[in-house]
Amino acid sequence: MAVRTSATRGLYVGLSWAAGCQLVSGIPDELSLGGGAGGAAVAMCVRDEVPAPPPVDDAGGAEGFVVALRTIDMEKAVNDALPGLNLDGLCSCTEDKRGCESVDPSDDKGFCDDDSGHDAASFAFFGGLAYLLDVGDMSSYLRDLAESGHWTVLLRVQGYNGASDDDQVEVGWYGSLGLPASPAWQGADAWSIRQEFVVQGQADPYAPMFVDAAAYVRGGKLVARLPAAPLVLSDGAFLSLQAALSNLVLVARVDRTASGLYRLREGRIGAKLPVPELFPTLAGFRDTKGAPFCKDAPLYPATRKIFCRAADVLLSDATDKNATCEALSFGMNFEADPAMLGAVTVSPMPSAGCPTETDPALDDCSNL
Repeated sequence: MAVRTSATRGLYVGLSWAAGCQLVSGIPDELSLGGGAGGAAVAMCVRDEVPAPPPVDDAGGAEGFVVALRTIDMEKAVNDALPGLNLDGLCSCTEDKRGCESVDPSDDKGFCDDDSGHDAASFAFFGGLAYLLDVGDMSSYLRDLAESGHWTVLLRVQGYNGASDDDQVEVGWYGSLGLPASPAWQGADAWSIRQEFVVQGQADPYAPMFVDAAAYVRGGKLVARLPAAPLVLSDGAFLSLQAALSNLVLVARVDRTASGLYRLREGRIGAKLPVPELFPTLAGFRDTKGAPFCKDAPLYPATRKIFCRAADVLLSDATDKNATCEALSFGMNFEADPAMLGAVTVSPMPSAGCPTETDPALDDCSNL
């Protein structure tokens, strides 16, 4: 994105001076502490809400389908609209105060919601990763990986009645190791499945490890909630990252292709990345050359501060303005096209990580 790329000089400069580092460039100013989704006062915040269960009982159904994420959007829009959902029911920085206290006592700004209350402080997290990978933005990068068959997330829906209302369907979440060639997106692409996303020893060879067996469809919109849903990123070669998302909520419009296959449109995902998972996530990160990101890297102090200060929600659905924020809000918009579940495959071992003395896994958000 041109806006993001042109802004990629500045943030780390200021943070690096504070951290005692001498750098000549930095990450986007829009990722800066207190960067948020604008923060300017608005007349009214129209709180976005997840559709409630439908007014039907035991609708039942035997249809099923699989889709693969093809279009991904993790960025702020030009009008400061954020992807994802309103996770805490607030409109922070407009009509409401923040729903929890920053993990950094010196931070009195935090991240703001957009005019629909969307929580997506993860744009700072993934914006930082985009800078470390030297790519314009993570959304375009992931879309390119999906189009080339190197990466996607697969969703399997079962027990659907095919109608606009269904009170119980099952939604499974799968990470993929990709395809041997670029996908055709016509429903016959058999994406490989990471073994850790499947429950072994079941009659169903694709029994999902991460699943909502009580998902539903209301007014043509699929709604699923998963306590855990790891987001695994890979470029098919060296890049590796696993974000341990929790409290995931997915909303998407069920649609059909011209040939009658199911697909998902106008998809939105809201989730939380717990603060204790930030540093294991960084420890598992490998760039496109397979290199880890260690605590002695010049940009590490600034990255640590950005990621820690981005925490903006509690893990529960409640709010407590006196409690310390426990997680980063994650937001992503998507569209998903027809696909198939392919071979279940053991995930490759990542390349060597950091030595113990510089391993991010042993770090935390204290002493910012």
